[in-house]
Amino acid sequence: MHEKYPYYVVTFPSVHHAIKLEAKLKGQGFPLRLVPVPREISSSCGVAAKVKDTNVDDIKALIKKNGLEFDAIYIYETPKQKPSLIAEGIH
Repeated sequence: MHEKYPYYVVTFPSVHHAIKLEAKLKGQGFPLRLVPVPREISSSCGVAAKVKDTNVDDIKALIKKNGLEFDAIYIYETPKQKPSLIAEGIH
């Protein structure tokens, strides 16, 4: 199966924040899936949200609307390119 690009990876201050976001958005049709934090982003363990078929402004708006926090949002544009940091959260 081929990965569809681009997609975003959202990191959180804790696993709790990631799970809370998933719970809030479940059933709303938002293209989100929880995944382990990719090694190229962080060597620490953790859970991130992988988001496809949307834009970064929609992601940030949903996080803000639901009163959640995030650490950073990265974009994966192509298979061979490293992810780029495109937004940092405010705690």
